[in-house]
Amino acid sequence: MEQNVEKHEYETPSLTVHGSIETITQGGAGTTALDVGFPAHTPVGDLTFS
Repeated sequence: MEQNVEKHEYETPSLTVHGSIETITQGGAGTTALDVGFPAHTPVGDLTFS
């Protein structure tokens, strides 16, 4: 049994750099609130955002 399967040419993946991991993940930079201030399983109503 023959199937008509269209083959596509392989295209090498590329990487787009949007900045350094350190800079991108510093969401709380410049504030006094750290992740350690909110222990695991803290109810959403008890979280504060600025």
